[in-house]
Amino acid sequence: MKKLLKLFSASNITVLLLIVVVLLSACGSAASTKSEGKESGATKKNQVTSIKMALPSLNASYLPLFVAEKNKLFEKNNVNVSFTRVQGGVIALRGLQTNEYQIISSLPESAITGVAQGANIKIIGTLDDQSMYTIYTTSDIKSPKDLKGQVVATNRTGNGTDIQLRWWLKKNGLKPDKDVRIIEAGENSTRLQSLVTGQAKMTILSQPTDLKAEAAGMQKLALIRDDLKSYNHNMLMANGDFLKGNPKDAKGFMAAIAEATEYAKKPENKDEMIQLIMEKLEMKKEDAQKSFDFVLPALADKGKFNKNGVKWAIETTKETGALKADVTLKQLIDESYIVK
Repeated sequence: MKKLLKLFSASNITVLLLIVVVLLSACGSAASTKSEGKESGATKKNQVTSIKMALPSLNASYLPLFVAEKNKLFEKNNVNVSFTRVQGGVIALRGLQTNEYQIISSLPESAITGVAQGANIKIIGTLDDQSMYTIYTTSDIKSPKDLKGQVVATNRTGNGTDIQLRWWLKKNGLKPDKDVRIIEAGENSTRLQSLVTGQAKMTILSQPTDLKAEAAGMQKLALIRDDLKSYNHNMLMANGDFLKGNPKDAKGFMAAIAEATEYAKKPENKDEMIQLIMEKLEMKKEDAQKSFDFVLPALADKGKFNKNGVKWAIETTKETGALKADVTLKQLIDESYIVK
């Protein structure tokens, strides 16, 4: 009997030990699963989102983009940005509306007319808060009054370039389509060609085509920014569905732009910036220096746009007849993605 009791007790102890081992194993497994869940969540939290961005031109105004790419500031903010060069703001805007591109850079007038037609897009920032355009003429034109009765070349009637050109003509006492004849000549290079061949006496150019105009013997008559004090040139526009589904990624993009702009504007980084422009735009040092000096004063701190400049663009677009419906600032802009 005593032997039986001993065996029973030993058996119970063995069973109890087995139960304890199983319980401990289960707890360890649960803890491991919980830990893995935390790690998975962390991975998801730090997941890098891909953003496709369209650029309708390529110039030194994109310096903050160059800096952000080179210094991996996009990756720092959990976004991977790839750039695609497209032919003009119209194609960029079309791609933005279809979400082929999540972000584009373009003149504000493109967004204004797009929103008026029902496009689901928002302006979330800007690369520069001054006009990047310069008025160039043939050497025989000495002042705006000399343009009366002459031909001037625009890009395309009703687009942002055309709107600024017409505004400048009016500002200088000339009535578009009456005192001067306006022809459509297309992009910067073909507008310059219209001057060189004598088809037109005046046009409006952005950099780096302005350097080619000077090399060709054309005359710089005026800087648009000297007369137009409130404007945002290369504005940052995003697809509405992208913003709704990826607000943190849009903020990450703007955070990278803010840091890159601050870096580009530091005097001690000037030589580095000139070298970067030389590499990206395949420029000689002298031309890169000129482009940097031209762009630097216009780079917008933290990518923050000038509201008065946006209002000017709305009002002026409407005055030209290119805007058929009212567009409000609320419909057009969203400041929530700009770094405070």
